[in-house]
Amino acid sequence: MHVRFYGHLRAGFGLAGGARATARCLQAAGCTLDYVDLALASHAAVQALPQDTAQQDHSRTPPQVDLVHTNPNILASNPGLLQRHPLSAPLRIGYWAWELEAFPDGWERFFSGYDEIWCPSNFTAQALALRSPIPVIALPHLPDWSHLDQRRQLRQQQLLQRQGSHPFTFLTLFDFWSTPERKNPEAVIRAFQMAFPIDAQNQPPVQLLIKASSAEQFPEQAQAMNDLTARDPRIHWIKALLSQEQLDALYDEADALVSLHRAEGFGLTLAEAMALGMPVIATGYSGNLDFMPPGSAELIPWQLIPLERSYGDYLAGCHWAEPDGSAAAAAMRRLAENPEHAHQLGEAGCRIAHERLSSHRLAAIVRQRLGRWWLPDAVEARD
Repeated sequence: MHVRFYGHLRAGFGLAGGARATARCLQAAGCTLDYVDLALASHAAVQALPQDTAQQDHSRTPPQVDLVHTNPNILASNPGLLQRHPLSAPLRIGYWAWELEAFPDGWERFFSGYDEIWCPSNFTAQALALRSPIPVIALPHLPDWSHLDQRRQLRQQQLLQRQGSHPFTFLTLFDFWSTPERKNPEAVIRAFQMAFPIDAQNQPPVQLLIKASSAEQFPEQAQAMNDLTARDPRIHWIKALLSQEQLDALYDEADALVSLHRAEGFGLTLAEAMALGMPVIATGYSGNLDFMPPGSAELIPWQLIPLERSYGDYLAGCHWAEPDGSAAAAAMRRLAENPEHAHQLGEAGCRIAHERLSSHRLAAIVRQRLGRWWLPDAVEARD
């Protein structure tokens, strides 16, 4: 099936990574893709445009499907984004990401023109289905397994070489555009300092790496975050837009990934860390639970709390999770003090990620959804 695929394909933020993951899934399902990059002035291009692995000459064949992989709030703030590439395929699908249990305010008008909405998790699907007049389908992101499996082998070799000569390294990643209050890196900092007080004796050598994108565009928030860590030399900031090779090197340096998010639509960095065999500490709430059952990660308990004020599209009065900081600190200590536990947790996470996010499993969802539109009965109904 020929799909014209719209997305932020060359950028380096969450929606862009999700778009590339969905493109991989469509290709795994046997689709041929034409790519339309939805470039944003706020996000520089750091990736090459994906290639159609089918290598078929379909440039003269009209697409059967238009799939637009971006959110209504981005289209609302960039009204010209699709004007140069109007949708014309008989089947039109929107792929939306959302992170709260409540339906996003103002998104209703964007259902018009689509036949289905796809999204990255059952958590998101439940929220969007609250007011959707069309089917909402959960299609999780497909990791780049060929790349990650290769990186995992290299990572295992590096871990053996540096064993006992390197501080246990925690990594957390976020983008200021993704709302720091939702990503909650402050909680990671506080949990790290609670787990390993700076002046305490008889504790393992540790460090925390914080990868923060778009800090230069949010100078006040970035400075406030800096102030939290200014007196702790074990905490290091990486404030740069990294290439894939640089991001790989950052993952290679880390011993565990930490996400004390208040809400996630999916959590692609968590899935990638699990795929690498890296143990993960994460809030046991929202979209990451689709691929992160108990036993696959250190799942942190939480309480559902109301937002006291609005943060962008996340409105006051809605709810998200508040992770237990003491439990997160205890999980950090367990991993740093017990390398065998960390290794076993990483291995378990890797196995489960392979099972739940396999190309076979996710491609089957695509084939089922697209196939139903091209069955004779479906064609007659649309005619």
